[in-house]
Amino acid sequence: MNLLVLATGGTIGSAPKGTGLDTDAAQTPLLLQMYRRQYGEHARFTVRQLCTVLSENIEDSFYETLCAALCAPETARFDGVIVLHGTDTLPYTAALCAMACRQLCVPVCFVSSAYVLTDPRQNGLLNLRAAVRYIEAGGAGFAVPFHNTGDTTELHLATRLLEADPFTDCFSSAASAPLAVLCGDEIRFSASPQLPTQEELRIPLRACSEAPLCLQKKIALISCFPGMAPKADALSADYAAALLWGYHSGTAPQKALADFAAQMRAQNRAVYLAPVKRAAEQYASTNALLACGVRPMYALTAPSALARLKIAYNQSAVSPEALAEEVLYYEEVPASV
Repeated sequence: MNLLVLATGGTIGSAPKGTGLDTDAAQTPLLLQMYRRQYGEHARFTVRQLCTVLSENIEDSFYETLCAALCAPETARFDGVIVLHGTDTLPYTAALCAMACRQLCVPVCFVSSAYVLTDPRQNGLLNLRAAVRYIEAGGAGFAVPFHNTGDTTELHLATRLLEADPFTDCFSSAASAPLAVLCGDEIRFSASPQLPTQEELRIPLRACSEAPLCLQKKIALISCFPGMAPKADALSADYAAALLWGYHSGTAPQKALADFAAQMRAQNRAVYLAPVKRAAEQYASTNALLACGVRPMYALTAPSALARLKIAYNQSAVSPEALAEEVLYYEEVPASV
């Protein structure tokens, strides 16, 4: 099996330096050496070191570079792609790449580690093994394998991955529905009706844009909290829209955000709210915000909502508002059944 490895840095590509941890390009060869010692030579890895950056420091140019590498003609020559990435912003990168590169015919796995490779607590090697086994088993689409401490190794649909728990460093899927699990050394695919099937994931989708990803227009992600008072004038002119990340009930502070929405509307900039539940009855606070022009984004994680807006406002095939309402890569989470 022939695999393309795109290394970007992150903890899996870092080492102790001085009094802290920082990126080190020598860690990617170390990871592959560890893999061969543990699992043998059955997989051939072709490595491209795209950058060496801690994922908390990535900017839009990083996404442009990574998506260009994923969509390069040479990718089709491989059985699959493995992206080595940091954990801090892993859900944001995975969601954006899945949507922006949804036309790919090869599976893509995002592999990370909770600790550097020289730390006995590292799980990067096991996460890499899960990625390889997923691709060997015929797994399709964009997936994120991650082994939580004392738990099985789960593979998450890229657009359903939640941010890690800051106290346990564990990852999970929205609605607790992973795409697959690694049991022993075997992949078991989920049969959950909440997820796309492997057959669906094998069908490449039409590209959102014929042009390479270029993120000139920015989206402000604003997390809601009691007493907030955002101001539209605080956003520079290159921000085309704002995404309000509300509470789990689909609610957000009504008065402050109605004022903010009015300020944004006066500047011809849109405001979105996520996650909003698909329900017959919304809370009065949510209804009030929707009535003043805030656009709902249903059943999405914050990383997927942000990714969809980044793509929508940086393409010209359709209006941004129209694309912002489309499901781009299975990101909407169905109600539990």
